[in-house]
Amino acid sequence: VREGGVKYSTHNVGSPLDHMANTCLNCHSEEEKAFKDRVARKLERKTELTKTAMDVIARAHLEAGKAWELGATEAEMKDVLQDIRHAQWRWDYSIASHGSFFHAPEETLRILGSAINKGQEARIKLRAVLAKYKAGDYEAPDFSTKEKAQVVIGLPYQKLVDEKMTFLNGLRQEWVKEQMQKGLYDPKAWEGMVFNTSYKPVETAKK
Repeated sequence: VREGGVKYSTHNVGSPLDHMANTCLNCHSEEEKAFKDRVARKLERKTELTKTAMDVIARAHLEAGKAWELGATEAEMKDVLQDIRHAQWRWDYSIASHGSFFHAPEETLRILGSAINKGQEARIKLRAVLAKYKAGDYEAPDFSTKEKAQVVIGLPYQKLVDEKMTFLNGLRQEWVKEQMQKGLYDPKAWEGMVFNTSYKPVETAKK
């Protein structure tokens, strides 16, 4: 923002769409609503292919894991692993730049499409490997929700939650008390703030 000959900048990290007049619309000469609608359409296309790529790559990983479990050799898995790596790299590259879907939409979609193809090529090769070990009909377990994915990877979710809450309501409280005694912690710093977590209600963890 300029006021006369003085320029003021903000260092608040966030979406440029939150302050379009000072970000996007400096270069793009469109009405704000029309511009936001165009961004939304491009993001929707990218999100659709991103989800497909993630599903394909995850299934390839799980199917490869099954092949290893059954005794597949390094030689049998060499080409499969190469395809999985290439799929993973393409997926990662395409989503690492948050603005790529807008400023380079065709290239972003092309790379995501390539990631999907590489992942599927790996899965086709895995069918042959799995069939050799009499598991050609193997299907990867369902990981369509967060809870199901946690079961698939063997994550001891409740145990981790309990350990975290023990820390928050135990050792953390000791640290807070110690820092308050030293004058290094001001409880007022919490005013207006919510101590929240994704795994327990806010009231469970004491400030």
